[in-house]
Amino acid sequence: MTLQFYDPNLSPETLATYQGYSLQVFTSGRIKLSFHHSHTDRVEYYADCPKRHREAYARQVTRSATGMPDHYALTEQVLSTCPYSLTYRVHLKRDNNATADNAHVILETETDSCHVILNDLHHCWILPGAVCQALLACSGPRKGAAACFNEYLKAYDHDWQDATFSRPDYRQGYRAPSKARASKAAPSWQEQDDDQF
Repeated sequence: MTLQFYDPNLSPETLATYQGYSLQVFTSGRIKLSFHHSHTDRVEYYADCPKRHREAYARQVTRSATGMPDHYALTEQVLSTCPYSLTYRVHLKRDNNATADNAHVILETETDSCHVILNDLHHCWILPGAVCQALLACSGPRKGAAACFNEYLKAYDHDWQDATFSRPDYRQGYRAPSKARASKAAPSWQEQDDDQF
């Protein structure tokens, strides 16, 4: 394992210091994970699905599976039960090269399930069908668009243990997409896809 691909912000020890995390889905086809120390202090990641996601994942396995056996065993277990799935690469916000090989997001298209795997932690988010369809369509703008799904879960809701989240856990669920207007104030940090390249 090359240490540059292991992200200590997503280690079990560091996860336990966060107050919770949010999962946002954008119509651009991206997913955002935000880990909160406080309302203003967050560590943020994007998950992108490469066009050749299976090959990209295979490269990660080659370089990191030996050094992170628990993470890759869990990821393989989830993939084996999800024949119709897409594997998303997780990277630090504003740095496409800061790939975290100890984190993956797997979208299971048949059941609208979004699996977030952080080291050996597995959270399954059951997405509303419209959210999954918007994610797969990848038809929205990459910047300035509000999330079509934006849910935050406090640490005490899951205690950083394996868990499944569904409609009763969500405040709103699907949010009809709308474009941010330049003449208005930008959406809050919770709603805007604001990654800069």
